[in-house]
Amino acid sequence: RVVRGWCLGRCLMPTEAMARGVSRLSRRVGQGVFSLCRAPRTFDSAPTLSFDPAFARHRVFGAPRWYSTSGATPLFSGAFCERVDVELGTSKTLATVGFETGRVARLANGAVIASLGDTVAMCAVTTARQPDPDATFFPLQVDYRERASAYGKIPSTFTRREGPPKDREVLAMRVVDRTLRPLFPKGFKNETSLQVVVLSSDRCQDPAVLAVNGASCALMISDIPWNGPAGAARVAVSDDFEIIKNPSDADCESSRFVLTYAGTADRTLMIEAAAMKHGGVPEAIVALALRTAHELAKEIIEPQLRLQAAVGRPKREMDALDEAVKKVIHAAFLCSASSRLHALYAEEIKSKSGRGKKMAELKDSVFAELSASDDVKSKITEIIAEDVNADSLDSAIRKYLKHHADGAYLHACSSVMRTRIFDTGKRIDGRGVDELRELVSVADVLPVTHGSSIFERGNTQTLATATIGSLNDVQRLDAPVGPENKRLMLHYAFPSFSIDETPRRGGLSRREIGHGALAEKALAAALPSSDAWPFAVRLNAETMESNGSSSMAAVCAGSMALMAAGVPIEDHVGAISVGLVMDEDEFGKVTRHKILADIMGLEDVLGDMDFKIAGTRTGVTAIQLDCKPAGIPIDILVEALLVASTARGLVIDSMCAAIPRARRADLGEVSESSPRFTSMAIDVSLIGKLIGTGGKTIKEIQQTTGATVSVDQPKIGPNSARAGVHMSVGKVGIFAPNKASLDLAVERVAAIVTPLAAGEVVRATVIDVKPFGWILRTAGMDEGMLHVTEYQWDTTRIETTEFLPIGETLEVKVTENGAGGTKFSKKQLAPAPEGYEPPPIRSPSFGGMRPKTPLGRGAGKSAGRGIGGGGPGSSGGLLTQERTTGGFVRNLDGTLKRPLERVGGGEKSGGDGE
Repeated sequence: RVVRGWCLGRCLMPTEAMARGVSRLSRRVGQGVFSLCRAPRTFDSAPTLSFDPAFARHRVFGAPRWYSTSGATPLFSGAFCERVDVELGTSKTLATVGFETGRVARLANGAVIASLGDTVAMCAVTTARQPDPDATFFPLQVDYRERASAYGKIPSTFTRREGPPKDREVLAMRVVDRTLRPLFPKGFKNETSLQVVVLSSDRCQDPAVLAVNGASCALMISDIPWNGPAGAARVAVSDDFEIIKNPSDADCESSRFVLTYAGTADRTLMIEAAAMKHGGVPEAIVALALRTAHELAKEIIEPQLRLQAAVGRPKREMDALDEAVKKVIHAAFLCSASSRLHALYAEEIKSKSGRGKKMAELKDSVFAELSASDDVKSKITEIIAEDVNADSLDSAIRKYLKHHADGAYLHACSSVMRTRIFDTGKRIDGRGVDELRELVSVADVLPVTHGSSIFERGNTQTLATATIGSLNDVQRLDAPVGPENKRLMLHYAFPSFSIDETPRRGGLSRREIGHGALAEKALAAALPSSDAWPFAVRLNAETMESNGSSSMAAVCAGSMALMAAGVPIEDHVGAISVGLVMDEDEFGKVTRHKILADIMGLEDVLGDMDFKIAGTRTGVTAIQLDCKPAGIPIDILVEALLVASTARGLVIDSMCAAIPRARRADLGEVSESSPRFTSMAIDVSLIGKLIGTGGKTIKEIQQTTGATVSVDQPKIGPNSARAGVHMSVGKVGIFAPNKASLDLAVERVAAIVTPLAAGEVVRATVIDVKPFGWILRTAGMDEGMLHVTEYQWDTTRIETTEFLPIGETLEVKVTENGAGGTKFSKKQLAPAPEGYEPPPIRSPSFGGMRPKTPLGRGAGKSAGRGIGGGGPGSSGGLLTQERTTGGFVRNLDGTLKRPLERVGGGEKSGGDGE
C-alpha cells in the first residue's frame, strides 16, 4: 500500500511496472534484505529504506552491481556469493569452495549453487506449507543426481538420458540425509524435499561431499526450521600414515584409507570410511583422521553463516500449541509406563519377538488409560481451549493423543532404558554394556555353491554365499569419480520375514543398497589384487533374522563364505555395531554417557547412535556412523573405536573356529565336483595366439572344456617399472565348474603358452592335405608339416589323400621347431624295423645325382639338362668348360650364355630357339 500510494500520488510508473516493483520490494523485505525503518506517515512520501551492508546487491538504472563480503565472483551473473579457499590433495593447490544464490531457482524455499573448483552442484530445498497430520516421523526426501553432461558424456541408455538412480547416487542421497536429518527440530513434520543436481565435475573431487555442503547452505538461507549449519570434508591416509586433506580421486586410489566426514562446529554427524588396501589402518590413525576432517569441515561452515546473514530468510515458527500438547502427553506416558517398563526390562527377555509382544501390549494398555484419564484431558483442554470449539474438544483431544502416542511411548521406553543403564549397568536383555550376544559361526552350509556360511549374533542371522567368476564378470561403473569397475559385488537382502512382517511391495530399497555397500567396502580391501588373483566374486548376504546390526553380520558371513570358496584372503574381517546413551544439560554439554557394544534393534531405536565398525585384528576397514541427536562429540567416538576393537576380536575368534583359513584345492580341501580356478603366467607375445582371430581360439577352448578363460595383460603406466610390473608377462585366469573341466582347460592353455620342443611327442590334427605331406595343428595351436617321407619307415610311395584325411588326430614327434617352421614325424615314434637300410645319399660323383645348381635367368624345361656325371673322362659333374654339344651354349656355372648361341656354331638368337 505504501508503494502504491507513493506511485499513484506521483504518477511515476504504469500499473505493470508498479506491480513488478511491489513484488521485488516484498521479496527483499521477506528475505531480510531491506527493512522499514519507520512506518510512512503519508502516502505522498516514499518510505525510508535501509540497506543491509552484509547484502551486496542492488540495481541502478537496471545495471546489476554485485558485492560479496569475501570478494567472491559468482558463476551466474546476478547472484550473491560467499567463498572459502581450501587446499586440495597431495598437490596442495588452492581451490575455492563457493556458495551463491539469488539468480537461479528463485521459487524454491532455498537454493544454492555450490562449487568446488570446476565441480558445480545445484542444491534446492522446498517444504510444504502445513505439517503432515499423519506423519509419525520427519518426512524428508533427498534426491541426488549426477548428469552425464557434467563430465562430458552422452548416456549409453537406449533413450540417451539418465535412468533410475545408480547405486552411487543412492549412497550419496543417504550421506546427505544422515547428515541433515538430526538437525531438524523434532516436532517439524512438514514434508520436505531436498534435491541436488551435479551440473559440472572436474572428475577429481567427489561431488557427494559438495552436495552435503550445498544442501546445508540451502537450508541455512531458507525459511525452514533447521539447527545448522553442517560442513563436510574428505581425508585420506597415505601408506606412510600421513593425513591427506581433500584428496583427489587419484590420491584416494593410491591411499590406504579414505574417510568422508560431516559435522557441526563442535560435533560429528556422519562418517563414511573404507580401507583401500589389505589390513586397514589402526584405530589411532582413524582417530587422527577424524580430528583432521573435523577441522576441515569447520572451514566450510563460516561462508554459510555469512551467506545466511546476507540473504537468509526468517525461519518459520514451530506450532507452539502442538509442542505444548506434546510435552503433556510425553510426561503422562512416562509417568504411567515407567514402573511397568522397569519391571518388563528386569525380566531380561532375550527373544526379540517375546519382548516386542509384551511392549506392544503395554503400549496399548497405557494409551487406553490416558485416553480415559480426566487429568490428561484437563491439561490438554487448558492448552487448546482457546483455539478449538467446545463441540469438537473431545475429538481434538483424541486426535492429539493418537498422533503423539507412538513418540511418547518411545520417549518413555528410552528414558527408562537410559536410567537402567546408568544406574545398574544392565541393558534391556540383561547384558552388561560391553557384553556381546551369543555368537554362532558355521561354514559350508549349502551344497553346489562355491562357498557358503551362516553367522548368528543373538537374533540377528545372515546366510552368505560366494560365487566366483572370471574378470569378464566384473561390474562396470559409470560415474564422474571412482573406479571404472569392481571385482567384489556384495548384494544385501532384507526380506520382510526377517522382522516378522508381511511383504512390502516395491523394488530394492535404499537401505538395502546402503547396507550392502558398507559390507562390500569392509571386505573389498581383503581381496587379493587382480595380478595375484585375477577373478571376480559375488557375495549374496541374505538376512534370515534381524535384531540389529544385520549389515555387520553380512560382513562376518561374507568373510567366511569367501574362505569357504577358496578365495585366498589372508585374515578374517569381523564387524560390530557400537551404540551410545548420553545425557546432556540445558547448555548441550554431555554430563554422562555409556558406550554399548553390539547393540540390538531396540537399543538402536532408543539410543543415540549406531556406530558400525568393520576390520581385521590389526586395523579398521570400514566405518559408518548414524546419530539421532544433533551430533556426537569426537572424544566419545574415539572411545567407541577402542570398544569396537575389543568386541571385533571376539567376533573374529568365533569365525576362526568355524574356518581358520581359506580352503586350498591343492590340499584336497575342495571336492572334485566343486568349482575350481587357477592362474598361470603367459608371455604377452602369446596372448594373441591364445585369443585367436576374433577370439576364435579362446572361445573354442571355453566351449569344449566348459571353463571360462580370462586374460589379464600387464597395465602400462609411468610407474610400472618402479612398481615391479613385468611388462612381458601377463596372467591367464581359468575358472571351471569342476576339477575335470579345470584339468582339461589347463592342459589346453598350457599347450598354447608353452612352446614346442624338439623331441616332444604331441597329439595333432590334420587341417590340410598336400601331395607331399600333411599340415597338422596341435592343441597348442602350433602348425607344422608331416612330410610324406616321415609317415612310415617303408619307402613305398604313398598317396597322401588315401592315408590321413582332414580332421584325423594322431600322435607325432616334433623333429624341428625354429625359424624354418615346425616339422613332425610319425615314423620316429617307433624304432626302425630290423634290417632297415636308409636309402643311399646320392652324391654328385659319377653315376650320382646332379648337383643343385642355380638355374639362372631364362631357365626353361631344358634347364639343367646334361649336368652331372657323364661317362668316362667326365670331371665328376664339375663344370670346367663350356658345353660343346647340343642345345645352347652355357657358362661354366650352368647358366645360359647371353646372347643365346647354339652349340656347334649355330646362329646367335635373342630367344630360346627358332
